[in-house]
Amino acid sequence: MEEEQVSGSEENKDVNGSQEDKETTENKEQAEQSSRRIQRSWRILVNNAWSFLKSTLSLREGLDQEGTIEGIRKDVEFRGHAAWILVCSILIASIGLSVGNIPIIVGAMLISPLMGPILGIGLAAGTNDLDLLKKSVTNFIIAMVISILISSIYFLIIPMPEISFELRDRKQATLLAIAVALFGGAAGIIAGSRRYKSNVVPGVAIATALMPPLCTVGFGLATASWDYFFGALYLFFINSVFIALPTYFYIRYMNFPVKEFIDPIRERKIKRRISVFLMITVIPSAFIFYNVLRQSFFTSDANLFLVAVEQSLEQRNTTIIDQKVIYDPDKPMIKIALMGDPISTDLRNQWEELRVEYGLQNCELDIREPRDFTQAIEALREENMVRSTQQMEEFYRTQIKQREEEIQGLERELNLMRRGEGEFQSISAEVKMLFPGLKRAAFANLQETNFSAQPDTIPTLMVLWPDNLDEEEVNESEEQLNRWLRARLKDPDARVVHYSLPVTD
Repeated sequence: MEEEQVSGSEENKDVNGSQEDKETTENKEQAEQSSRRIQRSWRILVNNAWSFLKSTLSLREGLDQEGTIEGIRKDVEFRGHAAWILVCSILIASIGLSVGNIPIIVGAMLISPLMGPILGIGLAAGTNDLDLLKKSVTNFIIAMVISILISSIYFLIIPMPEISFELRDRKQATLLAIAVALFGGAAGIIAGSRRYKSNVVPGVAIATALMPPLCTVGFGLATASWDYFFGALYLFFINSVFIALPTYFYIRYMNFPVKEFIDPIRERKIKRRISVFLMITVIPSAFIFYNVLRQSFFTSDANLFLVAVEQSLEQRNTTIIDQKVIYDPDKPMIKIALMGDPISTDLRNQWEELRVEYGLQNCELDIREPRDFTQAIEALREENMVRSTQQMEEFYRTQIKQREEEIQGLERELNLMRRGEGEFQSISAEVKMLFPGLKRAAFANLQETNFSAQPDTIPTLMVLWPDNLDEEEVNESEEQLNRWLRARLKDPDARVVHYSLPVTD
């Protein structure tokens, strides 16, 4: 019986085991089917999403290659109405920049025709059209010269009381300015290549990157502010390149028809020239863009570092009163001016660790502590004391010199008076000896003027002759006396006059 029970239990176990294996197999199959269904659903979803994105982002739909080429060729040349529109737009932009009015600047961009030559350069490079490239570059230079001359004339005629922020902002190339140029150029060629034109105004984005820098170049030329002139010209060049590059790549990507040549030698020569032009243009631009990226990353890291420095001072009686980030490829610097309690050595070491953490190892950290300001104030006070002492000494020297000159003048006048008194006594005695019949005599150095020149000092002797002399005798005697007086005083201007009024004894 026991053997029969054991064998029965073993049979039950085998049956149960087979059922469990069967259920496990079925579960695995169901799991695999569910996994395949999920994978198939994901593939369908991804394919549908990809198809939707392709249809949504497709650039080939609505593309008009022939119309695009014809339109760009037509807009390349600056003659007649295009030149006058450019003059008007550059004047409007100059006005907007001078007063710092953004709506006026945007209004100038709406009518700017600068898009044509830029797109022409990109199209010519993409289709190996050397003639179009020459024409586009020539007209681009013409447009640039017109813009600079007109803006220079405006800033010469209309002087500004102060430089607006909009002008200062176009003084150097920044990453955002290059991004505007890049995406503006992309929007320009994409919108311009459509069969049915949309309401997008691609020229606005392009003019944003070109017109304000051109006006700033004119301002720098008119005011001899060469940092504005060269800085804005630098920005204008890099923006021009990054506007033309999207056009070139778009033309290549969309397989625009390339110009064919019968002569293969001429074809290779033209392709080589266009390649050289592209290298001359792109390589300096890439170098400039690299420097702009370095400056942008440095400024971002420096600002994050300054935020961390401010946070480290929250619980301290020390605050930052001034901070400045100076980018120099060879020697960048961060200046921090503090007010309050001096910082500890531990805090200074913490800032050094933060500087390394934010990748500013090569950046010099210039920290001005309160004691530095105290020393500076003391030095300034001493300098002011020395300057005040020098000014007082100079003032007293000037006053003393003036008084000495006044004293010398009075002494000269006194000496003249004394010499005049002695001279009168001597002259009167000699006259009396020469002309015993004289009744009166007077002598003085008279000041005489004709009201058109400086007064003259003339030695004058006044005499009164006896009544018994007739007019002829009086005239003869006065002539003799006049000759004697001039010889006596050695002065050819000395003269003798007689009293015209009767004088009583």
